Amino acid sequence: MERSNGLSTAEAADRLGITQVSVRQLVESGRLTVVGRVGRSILLDRASLERLSAVGTRRGRAWTAKTAWAALALLSGQNPTWISSSEKSRLKSRLRQLDAAAVCTLARHKDRISRYRATRDALDRLSHYLIASGATAMRDESTAETFGLTGGSGIAEGYVMAGDAKALADSLGLVEDPSGSAIIHEVELEEPFAEGRAPVAAIAVDLMGSLATRERSAGQRVIEELLHV
Repeated sequence: MERSNGLSTAEAADRLGITQVSVRQLVESGRLTVVGRVGRSILLDRASLERLSAVGTRRGRAWTAKTAWAALALLSGQNPTWISSSEKSRLKSRLRQLDAAAVCTLARHKDRISRYRATRDALDRLSHYLIASGATAMRDESTAETFGLTGGSGIAEGYVMAGDAKALADSLGLVEDPSGSAIIHEVELEEPFAEGRAPVAAIAVDLMGSLATRERSAGQRVIEELLHV
């Protein structure tokens, strides 16, 4: 039975068509958000479940973070120097067999996502510390043109290095909230951001995790275009 403030792991597993073990792995990766507990059982946020449901979860074993970022770099026209030439060749062949939904799902271990509630001032200040992604990346005119989107106001989404999310949250007074407008992606690799911006394929994948249909569709369209360049 569903609770008013969340779903059990069994309910989430049934909704997503996966095992409860897989649900717990999604919780650990930040893809599903815990909103409470009933006894020893956790309750999961519905919005995070809907984001996963929109792109699916059953399209093969997830890439490691290193491989996921290499794939996104290749799709973005970059050279992923952190993998070998043979790995790069195999990954290029693999990408030719995929669609946008599969790329999004396979790349799910690229980062750890934390969501927070923040004041407008805190959102503005947070944006200065992030390498923009998702809707926030649309503040750049060329990126907005690529995706056919505008805006990015009222939200702060982007990348920081692993371990920085909590420090930022503490310094800016952010409060953990699965529906919050401050979305921080923590990553282990610096190389994909050597140009000071997120690869366009990463922005597209992050948009595919949006609950807004227009943003999700734009992200999917761009990935499909990059797959068929």
